[in-house]
Amino acid sequence: MLAIVYGCEKFHHYIYGRKVTVETDHKPLVAIYNKPLYRATPRLQRMLMKLQRYDLKLVYVPGKDMHISDALSRSYLQETPEILVDDEIDVDSIEAQLPVSPAKLQQLKEATAADETLQTLKNTVLIGWPVDRSSVPLNILQYRNYRDEITAIDGLLYKGQRLMVPISLKKEMLNKLHEAHMGIVKTQTRARELLFWPKMNQDIEDFIGQCAVCNKYRNSNCKEPLISQEMPSRPWSKVAADMFQFKGSEYLLCVDYYSKFPEIVRMSSTTSAQTITCFKSLFARHGIPTELFTDNGPQFSSYAFKKFATEWDFIHTTSSPRYPQSNGQAERCVQTVKNLLRKADESGGDIYTSLMNYRASPIDGIGLSPSQLLMNRQLRTKLPITADLLNLKAVESCKPQLIARQEKQKYYYDRHSATLPNVNKGEIVRVQKDSKQWEPAIVDQKLADRSYVVRTGDNQLYRRNRRQLLKTRETTLPSDVSDHSEAMYDAPPQSHSEPDPPNTTPAKPNPHENAATPHREPRPQRTLRRPKHLEDFICK
Repeated sequence: MLAIVYGCEKFHHYIYGRKVTVETDHKPLVAIYNKPLYRATPRLQRMLMKLQRYDLKLVYVPGKDMHISDALSRSYLQETPEILVDDEIDVDSIEAQLPVSPAKLQQLKEATAADETLQTLKNTVLIGWPVDRSSVPLNILQYRNYRDEITAIDGLLYKGQRLMVPISLKKEMLNKLHEAHMGIVKTQTRARELLFWPKMNQDIEDFIGQCAVCNKYRNSNCKEPLISQEMPSRPWSKVAADMFQFKGSEYLLCVDYYSKFPEIVRMSSTTSAQTITCFKSLFARHGIPTELFTDNGPQFSSYAFKKFATEWDFIHTTSSPRYPQSNGQAERCVQTVKNLLRKADESGGDIYTSLMNYRASPIDGIGLSPSQLLMNRQLRTKLPITADLLNLKAVESCKPQLIARQEKQKYYYDRHSATLPNVNKGEIVRVQKDSKQWEPAIVDQKLADRSYVVRTGDNQLYRRNRRQLLKTRETTLPSDVSDHSEAMYDAPPQSHSEPDPPNTTPAKPNPHENAATPHREPRPQRTLRRPKHLEDFICK
């Protein structure tokens, strides 16, 4: 490089403003010249800056083919070269770029001198790298790919402008890099400007992944692809239920998965006895469904309601606590009915008229109203209607159309979703208990496809959806977690539900059984396999 600088300055009047090809027998120099300026060592940077005003193209030519320059180099003039203390310039330049105290600089030098790997690397840099890869010492073989950027100056090693950190100081540097608790990408970007050691990016990922403070305040998980409920083949076979309030009154809402027919009952209280009485009234009118889907409210998670489900012979399925989306059919119907009630109250209308008109209106994409799908007949409303439309007509099964409508909704929902990685039993994760903050826990049991039971550090069990669990790189919990302890699943307080029955009734069920989803044949799912080239990436 020094020869090239000398030649360009010597023949400045001939080559300035022209495209010039420079032939060199130093092959690594071609790669160094083509890299960005900041990646070169300080000594080469000064030479490269002198060449910035020239339009040069470096080409590698073996020395045996460079006859003129080879002959002249063997017949040089005996002149006394100018003395240039380049090492002192390098030291002054590096110390200016490392604004650290003399004590810290001395600590870096002592740690570098005590590092066996860096000392082997330093000797190799000063002597020269072997041409054959097999001749490189094994402990520095990982540095060979960027050997052209490594330099040894005043007891320290640098990769370009970045200080090479000894192993003994790596943990200290990680703590300082993550002192502000910034994210992985921000920390890696800052580290790549200042420091270097092999696998630095991976070490930063592991270090931040184990940071308890960062894991506690991480953002919530993204939504996962929608898992649609299995469409029943007949009306009132599968029913969803939920409680809602309107103007200080409590209401129980039931909606049929097949016909989307809503039934609401105004309740005088929210006890389990009152809730069971309302369900008995609805079931006496439409029949007992095969499956009832609710949330984990105290009315539905009580022993009395479990006994009611057993006596009336229907399956009671509950959603994940604090994840109302899993009971989406009822939640969406509650929103629709509350809007009808709110508008009727605002306009001075009749809420029952609004419900009647809604039940008689055709469903989008189906062409039939909820009353036609449920009762095989159209309702007579205040609007004029012919007798022929009110007569009973055989309504064929609309299950294919309902499934197509459901798949269309899933398609648009999944466009902004991502599949979260699996969690295994015994794995340390973070869980959202009562707020958006993440608390440490251990996966205790898997109940359904995305429903898990986790155990926190205080030996409490919580049932949560996969979206409320966060995978981390932590290996320990703040407190020990026992494998055997008396704990209950997280559920709202049962102050409004009925007390336990006397001892003459069957034994009270285990909380695992109460919160677990009943066994049924799952829908066939396509197995998703991530590509091999994405195994090193983390989804956020």
